[in-house]
Amino acid sequence: MPRPHFNLDILGMLLSFACAVHCALVPLVLMFGAMTGLQFLADPMIEHTVIFGSMLIAAASLIPHYFHHKRKEVLIVATTGFALIFIGHSLGMAWLHTILMVTGGTAVAFSHLLNLKYCKKIHA
Repeated sequence: MPRPHFNLDILGMLLSFACAVHCALVPLVLMFGAMTGLQFLADPMIEHTVIFGSMLIAAASLIPHYFHHKRKEVLIVATTGFALIFIGHSLGMAWLHTILMVTGGTAVAFSHLLNLKYCKKIHA
């Protein structure tokens, strides 16, 4: 019986989309405050942990696979996504922070999807 294959790209997509959803919902959570009981989601430590985890997973998956499929757009999309995340994180404007963080998280997730697609083409 074959062992299930652990795929960092799927984990990376899930974590990146979770980051995007988190960034989209935090303004609503803050607006409704104590009524939701979810104000812990606005803790910067959660945001930093998810960003750092996403970066580690992206580095562990995208960089080694690049040397097999040689598709630069995977790394370009991921780098652009993380740049948007860092720019959004450093800005003080809440509305722009949300837009950049959601767009960046979605771009990183898309880079994992591209990586998965190109890796499957190689192994097909």
